[in-house]
Amino acid sequence: MTYDASALASSLLGPAGAVGAPLVVQPQMVGAALSVQPQFMRPNSVGAPVQYDATTQGFARPVQVSPEAYVDGGLTYLGFGATTVLAGAVQQNIPIATQRPFTPQHLRLPSTVIGLLINAVLLEGTNLYANQLGVPIELFSEVATAPQMPWPTLDTSTGIVFVVSNPTAGNLVFSGAFYGTQVRR
Repeated sequence: MTYDASALASSLLGPAGAVGAPLVVQPQMVGAALSVQPQFMRPNSVGAPVQYDATTQGFARPVQVSPEAYVDGGLTYLGFGATTVLAGAVQQNIPIATQRPFTPQHLRLPSTVIGLLINAVLLEGTNLYANQLGVPIELFSEVATAPQMPWPTLDTSTGIVFVVSNPTAGNLVFSGAFYGTQVRR
């Protein structure tokens, strides 16, 4: 069996329905209507959206640059790093930032951490939970069967803030990631 990298890349960047080709991504943002419809660039236009000006000839042809816009979308992870939550800590804020708009599909936290409570998930100051009594972190472990809530798109300017408490007698580490769709230029 031979491996042809060019053929593999062409098939992945192929027409609608090809593996890895989410041609329409429509993130939602709290407080504003954001509709991003990125399109995959074709193999001959990799990089910045630049074209030579077809009206001139010669070596020093001017370049036309299209307006900056999101042109690609794909599935990826938004990692949380690791934050130690001290024993007895009450409502510690853990901000998570993103470099580009990101729409989470699943929240995944390690099943090896037991006892933390997520009191609130704040998006632009609005709590996505119905109250602040705390949701056990175990509901979001990679082995949990609990249903996921619909997550709104995270904006680069605000990100998201997890408010956690540690009612246990030992220090615990808050870590994890969102799995979801990002858009990029």
